[in-house]
Amino acid sequence: MNLEKYNAFINEQKKFFDENIQPNFKWSWSNPEWSGGVVGSGWLLSRSGKTRFSFQMGKRLKGIDDFSIDITYQEFMKAVMVLSYRKANSQTSPQKLYSEILILKRWYSSLYVEKMESIHPCQLSTLILNKSFEILAENSSKTNLPDHAGTYIRLQEMLNHYGFTEQSLEFSQKYLFINRQNRTPNAKKTKALIDQLELDEDELNKEKLISIRTFLNIVSLISLCETNGEKIVLNLLLLLIITGLRSTEALLLKTDALIKQPILDPVTKEHITLDGIKQYTLGIQYHGAKGSGFRIHWVEPLAVNLVEKIFQSVLELTKEYREYIRYLKSKKCINFLPKVIDEIGADYIELDDLIGTVFRLRSKSQYSRHTEKSGIAAQRVVVLTSINKVPIFKRVKEERIKTYFLKKDINNFIRLLTPNYSSDYPLSHVFNYEGKMESLEYEDLLFIHEYKSTTLKRNFSHITNIIPLNVTILNNFLGTRSGKSSNISVFVKYNLMENDVEHTALTSHLPRHNINTFLALSGLSEHLQAMLMGRVDIKQNQYYQHLALKQRKVTASLLEKHELKLYETDNQEIKADFPINSIKHDGLMYFSDQLDLENNLKMNLQTFDSKNEVASYVKESFFDEYFQDIAESFNELAKEDNSLANSLVQRHACLHPLPFGGCMREVAVHVCPKRLACQSGDQCGNFALTGRKGELEALEYTLNKLHDEFAHMEQIVVHDLSYREMLEGLRQKILYLSDLKTKALDRQNSLIPIPVFPYGDTITKLPTTLSELFAIEQQKIESKEA
Repeated sequence: MNLEKYNAFINEQKKFFDENIQPNFKWSWSNPEWSGGVVGSGWLLSRSGKTRFSFQMGKRLKGIDDFSIDITYQEFMKAVMVLSYRKANSQTSPQKLYSEILILKRWYSSLYVEKMESIHPCQLSTLILNKSFEILAENSSKTNLPDHAGTYIRLQEMLNHYGFTEQSLEFSQKYLFINRQNRTPNAKKTKALIDQLELDEDELNKEKLISIRTFLNIVSLISLCETNGEKIVLNLLLLLIITGLRSTEALLLKTDALIKQPILDPVTKEHITLDGIKQYTLGIQYHGAKGSGFRIHWVEPLAVNLVEKIFQSVLELTKEYREYIRYLKSKKCINFLPKVIDEIGADYIELDDLIGTVFRLRSKSQYSRHTEKSGIAAQRVVVLTSINKVPIFKRVKEERIKTYFLKKDINNFIRLLTPNYSSDYPLSHVFNYEGKMESLEYEDLLFIHEYKSTTLKRNFSHITNIIPLNVTILNNFLGTRSGKSSNISVFVKYNLMENDVEHTALTSHLPRHNINTFLALSGLSEHLQAMLMGRVDIKQNQYYQHLALKQRKVTASLLEKHELKLYETDNQEIKADFPINSIKHDGLMYFSDQLDLENNLKMNLQTFDSKNEVASYVKESFFDEYFQDIAESFNELAKEDNSLANSLVQRHACLHPLPFGGCMREVAVHVCPKRLACQSGDQCGNFALTGRKGELEALEYTLNKLHDEFAHMEQIVVHDLSYREMLEGLRQKILYLSDLKTKALDRQNSLIPIPVFPYGDTITKLPTTLSELFAIEQQKIESKEA
């Protein structure tokens, strides 16, 4: 073991921790646990999520029993965390560090199994890494393996730099590693799809885009939302849809975030006036996420008035909240009681004093039988239930029993209700921004609300507890909450449906996806897209180019209905599919007037149950060219002996299904001597087209693929005469398959298309998402400019 280098590694990271991390971090190097996310501090504080770094134990790791970790390896994990933070320029997230700790724990488990007598980080080896990855691969989703492999390699590179292991670590797995700029599930498909343009409309994940129905339902909420809490969150959603800001960025907007700059005439430099109104550009100042810094989002000119109205509306809705916060700060937060209660001379207050001052309840008419008396009684029950843990000071029996509470007990109830009120910085939002601690006063934040005012199942909210909105509240409101929750979404409350069975729901990030797809569809360059979206790294644009390409393909058929054929789709590949799936795809079956119903159905589905049924189908199909050789032999024999002719057909009555066509040899028994060479273009006497549904598409797919391969190979070996024979063989295969395609196409054109499902040509396809509408309009513009 190279302990000298190892100790130098540990000491270097510990020194950095003591000098740069410890001053703003409430845990010490020796603590067995650290916390990150919203419950973290300093370098491990983030705007969302909760992460618990437990260095003593490895628990709930798939494929591994729980285990304890010795103190040396605990210190090693902490040092790797610090090094990873340093290498990320002090801007890494707690979630990324946590994923690395999980990998390090897996290494420890494998190290323990291999070297129980000597467990030390210096004993790590390529063998240990490989064995731990085998366990991980067996117990993890295949879609996550590239990311796991990338984490292994990233950690390996960091450790190899310090060289304290006995040999250099050489872990290697052949996975395409998705880096930090491109690691969403959809992005994992991007590279191949962008490069090959094999775009399938069915692959388009429309859940990642705002549907037209969703948008209309959001517009409906403008008139439906009843409470201030609902209206505030709705305004936040509208702002996200207009600007494409990240939800975490919008949540930190300040009341003075808007800036105006006059639009000047480029020649005279005078302020431009339109219809007597001076023209301005409007910007929104915000804390950019992912290292983009404090920046300005310039609002699209047509949306300027709407953005200004959103700010004005929110400021008006939250005016009372800001006045309350300022009142609390004016008395140095000695308590959190409202002014009305402070003005009561006694140290105690009656239950009714809390209604309308501490609790905002539904109006009395909404309770019980809509009478004044019963409504007040119902309100009292709601308040008593909420403060059932607050000690009662006294009860006095008059016309009714009056319940009294001490002011200090009510204040403690308010203080403990929301964590910020009992923190070191009450009524201030303290967060880690790009390695530095920042503080925003609650009264300066745009999006604040009464605690529980967005929980739509509740009958009340807490007037005294004003807090900022967060992503969890927003997603709960929009119907995409994670985990158990008693809340209902705003779409459920107002019964706004996405379809016949589902209510509308969307995530807080969906509006940003939508705007980014719009920009990609518009053809903007990558650096302009990144600039408009507040993104430092332009590589993530690839995902939205991928979406844009798909949307363009989706809208092609829509545009054709508007007599706008904008680009060729002849070379699009349609892969082989089962007959049932092919019928489901377009709803059609092709019938021949020469066949009875049974043979028509079995021809489309190729579901012949016996040789007799195949023989019957073959004889009835002599009118076409599918079984031409047998038809000629049959006609010759039939002139002499009809029984011999029938036995000939019976002998060859086999149609073993292939991706396209069928084999008239019993390959299930005797196998194929040519190894199904017919499927790559070789001629075979046993091969025959069947007329099966989907057969033509499968044939086209094979032919197009062969065309592409031939063109590629021809470019490579065009000057090498030794490849002439090979190229000629490929050319003959292409000619043969082209003849088969022509024959199959002629045969299909002679048949009668029968719609078996109520869609296809009978129903005009309509766009379903906003991005499809945008793509249609964009391509109309491009077609006019062409």
